[in-house]
Amino acid sequence: MYLRELDANLIVVLDALLIDASVTKAAERLGRSPSAVSHALSNLRMVFEDDLFVRAGQRLVPTAKAKEMAPTIHVIVAGMEGLVRPTAPFDPGTQKRNFTISSPEISELTILHGLRGKLASAAPGITIERRPPANVRSVEGLRDGGLDFIIQQARLDDDAPDITSEGLYDDPVVTLARKGHPLARKKLSLAAFAEAAHIEIEEGSDTRDTVAALIASKGRELNIVRTVTSPLVGACLALETDALVSIPGTAAHSIMKAMPLVVIKQPFASLSVAVFMSWHRSKEPRRVP
Repeated sequence: MYLRELDANLIVVLDALLIDASVTKAAERLGRSPSAVSHALSNLRMVFEDDLFVRAGQRLVPTAKAKEMAPTIHVIVAGMEGLVRPTAPFDPGTQKRNFTISSPEISELTILHGLRGKLASAAPGITIERRPPANVRSVEGLRDGGLDFIIQQARLDDDAPDITSEGLYDDPVVTLARKGHPLARKKLSLAAFAEAAHIEIEEGSDTRDTVAALIASKGRELNIVRTVTSPLVGACLALETDALVSIPGTAAHSIMKAMPLVVIKQPFASLSVAVFMSWHRSKEPRRVP
């Protein structure tokens, strides 16, 4: 016997015949015609080189070989049914899983803190570990399973067809300064805004590039006096100096709860940065009909 001669349909017919001991009843069980089941039985006899069943009145009696195979056939069919049977509904409360996410440090305040709070009640067995961004290596992390998701202000799927990116939200750019700042509550000109001292955010943020690009398009240059690694550090410096810092609004909202900072009116139309979540397509969520 060769495996290529034995397909799943024949195994299913053999399982039904072993259960019902009747071509007619097996056909009813499978929703097929008796002639189709009889034809399948003929093929099974050729494949296994055995009669498999002999007639005794209206019943089919399995041969010794068929009886020997019966337990294995039942297990195989049950396994195949398990593959195509709808899985149980997803229950977050029973899941035990750690997700590793690459994201800027500020996401601990803007996204992950709230998410962890919701998981604590809805899915206590699910935990989140954050790792700092690592540029191209992050993409490789998605591919090799070291990372589950990347959250950042850039799409990753344009040059990586195996990566999926979806926008989470558009974050308005907010400019902050210490309370009592000379420019607070003033309607600034573009020139005054550009000439003021600015703190540049370096890590995982396109905010500074967005503001600088707009200022440059107006023939001005942003007066950057300090470059720091995160919006939080930038906010701390703005609190201690007269420098301004432009950061995503969600970060500003969280930071202003803890620091006496004020929003500076920007002399241009509202700007925003898009925040994306990316993952490898091997981890696409299961679509429920």
